[in-house]
Amino acid sequence: MSVQIKKLEPVKRTSLTSQVMEAVKSYIIDNNLQPGDRLPTEKELTATLGVSRNILREALKSLEAVGLIQIKVGDGMYVSGFDYSSVVTHISFALARNGQELEHFLQARLIIEVGALDLVVERLTDADIEMLEKHNAKVKNAGSVEERAEADLEFHRYLLAIAGNPVLNEFGTFLARFFTETQSLTDHHSTQITASAHGALIEALKSRDAELAKEIMRKHILTWKVG
Repeated sequence: MSVQIKKLEPVKRTSLTSQVMEAVKSYIIDNNLQPGDRLPTEKELTATLGVSRNILREALKSLEAVGLIQIKVGDGMYVSGFDYSSVVTHISFALARNGQELEHFLQARLIIEVGALDLVVERLTDADIEMLEKHNAKVKNAGSVEERAEADLEFHRYLLAIAGNPVLNEFGTFLARFFTETQSLTDHHSTQITASAHGALIEALKSRDAELAKEIMRKHILTWKVG
């Protein structure tokens, strides 16, 4: 039996800016810094890391762009509360640049929104049911495609929030908004179809039937393949 030998791949060099970013992130983690904690000054960081001020500033701006730190001019640098939405924005931009197809977004939305329903059923309250019904009423009463699309987004956003996982919430909301913006340009999703699917989902949630809720959600999301 022959053994397949994989070829060695060239070692990839990381830029100095990337190395500085990793060093600052490690500093935050190793010192258990919390949102609002102050970071060392630029002068201290350049001396400790042995890099130029320009390289350091480039790295710090990148860290600020993804929401890991906050730079206050004339005051200093601080650890930020983690902003999931900024990470989602960067990922969505990268996907768009790489020409990912609609099908990939659809698959991701299925995995997140259908998968989240176990947590939703576990944590659902009567007050949540009432809020979902209110959001669905806005779908029914929408006066335009744009209003219905926004009401649909709010329904799904609230549903994801019930799961209590901010990562699921941010990624799921991004994907829901991606399709909502498409929906606002087309009208193959009638108000009746959307509201009916939401209503059936709410009834399944009232019964705490996670499997039925998943099947309804799966069919609801897959209607995006129509039209």
